[in-house]
Amino acid sequence: MDLISVEFFIFFLIILTVYYLLPGKLQWMWLLLAGMYFYYKNAAPIQCLVFAVFLILNYIASLNITEEKKHKKAAFRAIIIFDALMLMGMKYSEFFYDIYKWLTGLFGHVPNADIAGTVLFYAAELCPPRISYFSLIVMGYMTEVYWGKAEVQKNAGKFVLFASYFPQMTSGPIVQYEQMDGKLWGEKHHLSYTRMISGLERVIWGIFKKLVVSERLSVMVNEIYSNYEIYPGFYILFAAACFAFQLYADFSGLMDIVLGFSELLGIDLPENFNTPFYSESLAEFWRRWHITLGGWLKSYIFFAVQNTEAFRHLRKFCKKKLGKGYEKKYNIPQFLGLLISWFLIGLWHGGGWNYIFGVGVYMGIIIIISELCQPLFKRLITLLHIDTETLSYKLFKRVRTFFIFIFGLSFFRADTLTLGFKMWKNAFSIFNPWIFFDHSLYALGLNEHEFNILLFSLLIMLIVSMIEHDHALKTGIAEPEKMTGTREFLSRQGFIFRLLLFMVMFIMIITWGYYGSEYNASDFIYGRF
Repeated sequence: MDLISVEFFIFFLIILTVYYLLPGKLQWMWLLLAGMYFYYKNAAPIQCLVFAVFLILNYIASLNITEEKKHKKAAFRAIIIFDALMLMGMKYSEFFYDIYKWLTGLFGHVPNADIAGTVLFYAAELCPPRISYFSLIVMGYMTEVYWGKAEVQKNAGKFVLFASYFPQMTSGPIVQYEQMDGKLWGEKHHLSYTRMISGLERVIWGIFKKLVVSERLSVMVNEIYSNYEIYPGFYILFAAACFAFQLYADFSGLMDIVLGFSELLGIDLPENFNTPFYSESLAEFWRRWHITLGGWLKSYIFFAVQNTEAFRHLRKFCKKKLGKGYEKKYNIPQFLGLLISWFLIGLWHGGGWNYIFGVGVYMGIIIIISELCQPLFKRLITLLHIDTETLSYKLFKRVRTFFIFIFGLSFFRADTLTLGFKMWKNAFSIFNPWIFFDHSLYALGLNEHEFNILLFSLLIMLIVSMIEHDHALKTGIAEPEKMTGTREFLSRQGFIFRLLLFMVMFIMIITWGYYGSEYNASDFIYGRF
């Protein structure tokens, strides 16, 4: 059941209608049934069985890792290892098999291709859809219970609902238990005109970003990436920039749809984006991009690694060798923890070295280098008498951050790490900036009319982002879940104005959207995880 489909809209309308007719004590049960049906429609029977086994084992384990349990440490370790092995064994089996082949090849051993093929086939067949999301959600919950930061959910149905709430089973966000406890169950959710309008506006906005913007950008990106040999120089840079905007429109559009549908049910999910292209450093960029994944890694990997015995010994060693103030210059334990976290971020995005490098280790190394160079940057600013509060300097930092980001992100789109480097080598083979002025870009799959539609749509997205960013600056709001500048602006307008705007947006989607017999509505980029 695709998220953008008539089938899903009918399904959701039925769920929504019955949901608000039910008493409060039954609403969560209805959501549970909806989630079970939704997952059944999107997975094979054997995959549903694997998902059920995963939930049952984690529920049983959660009851045995509370403070009063004698063997809670062993139970916690066992279930986390099981969850991690299930994720890696099913989702990244091909990647780890390639590593195994490389290692055994060093000693002259050739693995049996038939056995490997069988294992990879069954791993793919058994792998439940969206395992990259629900496994992290459940592992985070188990960790919170083990640490004593969350009370164990003894009601099996509520535990399953938390792990499989159907809007977030599309592609996140990766929620933490404290963010959902009391929202999915508790008091009755009443039908609200304000929430209905706000949720619908967000759903429409997300569909616009996906069908009108992302799908158009994908045409040019696919053309250049598939034929990079005949598109040298600035074509490569153009493709990398377009892919960054394509991915943002695709993923943030998906999140708008998911959060909008959930808002219609009276349940607020955490935000995943916070105007990332206004970031002035790469570290800030990733605090604004895929926020829930970064928060999960920070809470359950980075801090957990820093508290291990090995890292405590490492800090003592650094203090002994580098002095008490070593953290200000060479905070080796922190940098090592960052590299581990970024390696896992890259691996999570896909089983391939292009992911591990492009959106993983590369990003971590740049952030570490930036941290190490801060004293040098400050001296240069003082020496050159640069006013860091001017718009021009902030614009320089944002542009710099954007180009640093798209270099790494380009490997995300490339099929392999080698191909990514070949493309950038081709980018420096010729100096051809004239392609931006001689209509060469119209030969990439979009004619002039289609290209102008794309530019106009990107302008609309820019205006909305400016409203959001300006609202944050004026109100001093930093939390992304409170970034509601655009909808707050619309709420102050008259009913006729909002209705006309809604109709205009709907008409643009109908007339400009990319859909039809060849369009796969479920093909969101992050939906593949």
